[in-house]
Amino acid sequence: MIKLKLNNKEVKAKAGQTILEVANENGISIPTLCHDEELKPFGSCWVCAVKVEGRRGFVTSCGTEALDGMKIITDSDEVRQARKMALELLLSDHYADCEAPCKIACPNHVDIQSYVSLIANGEHHEAVKVIKETLPMPLSIGRVCPAFCEDECRRSVVDEPIAIRQLKRHAADFDLNDDWTYIPEREKPNGKKIAVVGGGPSGLTCGYYLSNKGYNVTVFESAPKAGGWLRYGIPEYRLPKKILDKEIKLMCKNGMKIKLKKEVGKDFMLADLSKDYDAVYLAIGAQNAAPMRVKGSDLKGCYLGVDFLKDFVLGKKPKVTKKLAVVGGGNTAIDCARTARRMGSDVTLIYRRTRKEMPAEAYEVDAAEEEGIKFHFLTNPVEYFGKSGKLKSVKLEKMKLGEPDESGRRRPQPTGEFFEEEYGTIIAAISQIPEVNFLLEDKNKIDGKELPLTRWSTAVADEESQYTGIANIFAGGDFRRGPATAIEAIADGRKAAEAIDRKLNGLSLIDPIIQFDSKKEKLLKDIDPKEYEQYEEIPRFKMPELEANERSTNFKEVETGFCEEDAREEADRCLECGCQVNETCSLRKYSTEYEIDQDLFIGDKNQHPIDHSHPFILRDPNKCIKCGRCVRICAEVQGPGVLGYIYRGFTSYVAPEFGESLTNTSCESCGKCIEVCPVGALTPRNINYKLNPHISEQIIQNCGLCGTGCEIEVNVQAGNVTTINPSGNGFNGRNLCFDGKFGWQIFEDENRIFKPYLRDEDEWNESDMETAYDLIEDNLSKAESKKIYISPTCTLEEIMMMDQVAKNIGAEICTLTYQNSFVKKISETNLMSLSYDDLSVAEAVVIVGKISQTIKVMIRSLQRKGIKMIILAEDNDEFNNYADELLNDFPVPETLDRILDHYYTENDEEVTIEEQDKSSTAIELDLPEKTIFIYSRNNVNELSIWRTWMLASMICDFKAGSGVLPTSNLNNFRGLTQYGISPGKPENSDFVILYGELPCEEQKKLMKNSKFIVSYNSHADDADPSHLLLPKPSYLEINGTAIANDGRISKFQNPKKSKLFDEILDQFSTLGLLNSQHSSSRYWHNKALKFIIQKVENHNMSNQELYDYLESIERVNFDTTKQASVQRKLITKLKKTGQCN
Repeated sequence: MIKLKLNNKEVKAKAGQTILEVANENGISIPTLCHDEELKPFGSCWVCAVKVEGRRGFVTSCGTEALDGMKIITDSDEVRQARKMALELLLSDHYADCEAPCKIACPNHVDIQSYVSLIANGEHHEAVKVIKETLPMPLSIGRVCPAFCEDECRRSVVDEPIAIRQLKRHAADFDLNDDWTYIPEREKPNGKKIAVVGGGPSGLTCGYYLSNKGYNVTVFESAPKAGGWLRYGIPEYRLPKKILDKEIKLMCKNGMKIKLKKEVGKDFMLADLSKDYDAVYLAIGAQNAAPMRVKGSDLKGCYLGVDFLKDFVLGKKPKVTKKLAVVGGGNTAIDCARTARRMGSDVTLIYRRTRKEMPAEAYEVDAAEEEGIKFHFLTNPVEYFGKSGKLKSVKLEKMKLGEPDESGRRRPQPTGEFFEEEYGTIIAAISQIPEVNFLLEDKNKIDGKELPLTRWSTAVADEESQYTGIANIFAGGDFRRGPATAIEAIADGRKAAEAIDRKLNGLSLIDPIIQFDSKKEKLLKDIDPKEYEQYEEIPRFKMPELEANERSTNFKEVETGFCEEDAREEADRCLECGCQVNETCSLRKYSTEYEIDQDLFIGDKNQHPIDHSHPFILRDPNKCIKCGRCVRICAEVQGPGVLGYIYRGFTSYVAPEFGESLTNTSCESCGKCIEVCPVGALTPRNINYKLNPHISEQIIQNCGLCGTGCEIEVNVQAGNVTTINPSGNGFNGRNLCFDGKFGWQIFEDENRIFKPYLRDEDEWNESDMETAYDLIEDNLSKAESKKIYISPTCTLEEIMMMDQVAKNIGAEICTLTYQNSFVKKISETNLMSLSYDDLSVAEAVVIVGKISQTIKVMIRSLQRKGIKMIILAEDNDEFNNYADELLNDFPVPETLDRILDHYYTENDEEVTIEEQDKSSTAIELDLPEKTIFIYSRNNVNELSIWRTWMLASMICDFKAGSGVLPTSNLNNFRGLTQYGISPGKPENSDFVILYGELPCEEQKKLMKNSKFIVSYNSHADDADPSHLLLPKPSYLEINGTAIANDGRISKFQNPKKSKLFDEILDQFSTLGLLNSQHSSSRYWHNKALKFIIQKVENHNMSNQELYDYLESIERVNFDTTKQASVQRKLITKLKKTGQCN
């Protein structure tokens, strides 16, 4: 041990440890991006820089050995500045978006990318759940939002922006009209009271989020109904009030109360609210219309836009004449014009700028024009003329555009050129202001202080927290902003709710941590179109709507909504600009922690096309920080070595040789490169599901695709498995094979069955359970001979359940998947006791034939720490190059035979001439006693297995780190054999159940004349000989257990929350094959757990006894077991083609 000082504290460390390792052992976190636990230090990123006394500058903690007497500082202003510089240099060539530009452009920062992807996947309830995390009114906003997000949609560079608003509306409509509607779970009531003044979108939003958090919220609304401008300013043809009513009702589900016709300053006082409630949010809007200061505006027939729309909604229908003018260019002006048109008027809209400068939404202007509304651009009213107190005509002045004003629009200037037109009605829709006179009264002052206001009569409040600085009063929405949009008002309401919650919990009003956001460019206009040339043009789906001549005479909703197919296809156009790992990215985490300014190193950045060519691995070189971890892990640990650096210096990037696609290399598709990537340069793909960065539910369980039993992290979204990763904490570390990382996608494929299917000659046709019941009942009642064949891929729960069914119907139960073997006797002895943990204490490991990729990599990692790895193989796998000794000149059985010849000769004192001849061809392999032989019983024949055990009997002591570790491609081979299910003979029977089994061709021939076969499986297969096919759960759809290769228990947690196993139990119960006690999945799970914990009595077998037993065996199988598995077929095809069908 050595002694050193770490941040002025004396610590002990092992000689040879790096500073980073010592710091980690002592609970000190040092950031690093290039360091990897499986690789030797590289030190390329310099983010782990520390200061060592006596050394010039800084050193990398990952690559510097800790020495006796060292004095190390890991955290100081100097060190932080060095790390910050390192991060900024990395980011200077990091061309990437942390968040999708649409999300940033949205005033409320709604996670658009995530909910659009969910719509593409048909998961509308989940989409609404994501939307309502920040936006509680998707039904309304999906109809009226100006869609600021679309202005920054990168799809615009390719063709047209995604129809984001319309998609939001589609999901919300689906959610509303389905059998159930998403309501967030309310937190436990906290006893605190909140008053919200104003029942518009901002006030309702604030109340919604606070009531969800357990607050007692009361909303005071002065109007007869809640909704604010959404009700009294948005016409029915855009937002039907029945929809708004339903949305407000949903918002009140968690206890928010709304008191109507309650006006602040009249029915209650602000000072009293402040005293009686823990917090007050003022969201009184900007409900007063700004007057049009034109001579004659007091004539009858002159209206203000806000009053006109509100009176119409309240039933006080304003009297309008045939010829009517609307003044203004915003959405309110358009709404007034289109409403008047529906009232029968001939409408002209007067606007002092050109159409291009109109603040109204372009599609609203187009709709107005389609409905027959005329436009006078560059025109301004200067005087109204009347007769008998009624408006008769309007004097108008032609305008011209001058220099741009503060809004960026060119300022209109008078020309002195006038003309006059007759109008009996004119509506001025130019602006709105809040009603604030009540604040001047003493009884509405807080502790004698007036609420601060601007010269526009808006509240002075913090933009992020909405806090006014006075007592417990917050203010937002149009009352703070002035007249704005509903989505902006909602943003204020949400921010206010967050700030109020933080304040009442003793926290700062806003989160002090500002998340770092990398951006390719700040604005869409700065994006280079060449970057998106790789994408195919796909026209935007137009929202269906009523024809202009049909809609202009009534108030029916104009937009009729997307159909399901169009919505999903439109959502699928999304380019997924936001980083998929923005919640877990190490670079973003450290950049946030060190408050990085990305603009510090402005200059050229490398731009590369994103590589979509591999079906399972997405490569985005723009995000790569050249840490080298993927290159080295693939070359030094995994085997293929398919990645490398192309070019040198600033222009270098990581890719396969010559910039090829990964699909044209020997890539194993194990995904290890994804696991080690500290940024989002390498991410997984899902062929069945459009992925998104939203945090998913994570379930830790074991993989069920082979006997290795790797521990995995299953990511689930809306009942769909999105990605699977190694958990990182299991024996397999960060390792998975293709099957475990991507092969599971066969169970999410559209061909995965969930209904009964009947065979009609060579075709499978969908059926129903009633027909299935009739067929099973009829054939079972007539059957004299009955057989059940069950696969070792089934859980213990399924095996036990089918065993009970067999007993109840008098059937024989067995398996077709493997054959009897001499190893069964050995498995009942102490010699079958090795686990994966034994690999770490072995001195040598002999790999016999093809085994699990994961286990190979585990052995390779141990080899790098000193154990010897010997490979007996017949293929030319790149991994073989790692072997300390590679024996692949002969078939595996012959290689084993030649090694045995060496040991026979070496151990015999008297050697015959024949044996001397054999010794000349023997392979001399000097193995230590602490040697583990490992093979897969599915990939080598029994002769090879016999010779492996014979070698072990001569070499091993069968203690820790010594002996034989058989493995299997079958996830519950040990469970099936341990339970007592034996191999059976395929034969014709009257009634057959194939549970998870798919007979091979030879087996099919022997049972093809069975009268009735029912199969339980995940997919239909043409080779399945059954007459009836029923769905069976996969390892992702069942709460179950299995016994892995080394005897450890694999646990499956049903991450998809499937009911398939329960449905099978119901089927058997209905058919009388199981009684009521046995029809519960919990019963079988408990029974399996009892079976697992019961002690297995194994007898001892010595080396000599093993040797003698092996010598006594007269016959072994020379062929490997022939297996058929629909899942194995599909996974093989998936890996080869990237498709399941």
